[in-house]
Amino acid sequence: MLPDIRDIKNMRKRAGITQKELANLTGLSQSYIARVESGDLNPTYDNVKKIFAILEEQISKREGEELRANDIMTREIFSVDANDPLEKAMRILLEKGFSQLPVFDNGILVGSITDSKIGQKIANGITPVEMRKLRVRDFMDEPFPQVPENSPIKIVSYLLKNYPAVLVTSKGKVTGIITKSDLLKIL
Repeated sequence: MLPDIRDIKNMRKRAGITQKELANLTGLSQSYIARVESGDLNPTYDNVKKIFAILEEQISKREGEELRANDIMTREIFSVDANDPLEKAMRILLEKGFSQLPVFDNGILVGSITDSKIGQKIANGITPVEMRKLRVRDFMDEPFPQVPENSPIKIVSYLLKNYPAVLVTSKGKVTGIITKSDLLKIL
């Protein structure tokens, strides 16, 4: 019995391959894979069988290797500058659904800001008028820990027990971010 078609996307991500790579491995088109994953196309039994066979093979290969930070990191990093108005950080947190952001000052990591810290200040009586006068630096905490791209996931998991996020670096530059939700994606 084959797994549910709705599992294809999660299995593909677990295998660490893109839609295009899955398409190449199966001999199907990338748009076909995308339509199957989105539920816009009901694939034939033979194609589903082929997709799951490739995915299971790729997952087996991958799970034989240890996952690294660069395997699960989010490459698009949203951040704020320490001198930005606090209102900008709040807007990004709300619009993107994030709970934390790294804080930079002229390209150098200097801190972090979390929705819980902002909420705590509001609960302690700071008024909206007062908040509009504040800068990110007035609310920021210590920077998130940083790990190299090739760090094992075990290290990242350990750090996420005590921090809301971990930044991933290569050659001294931040190249990605990992949160607890990124860890959930690999399960």
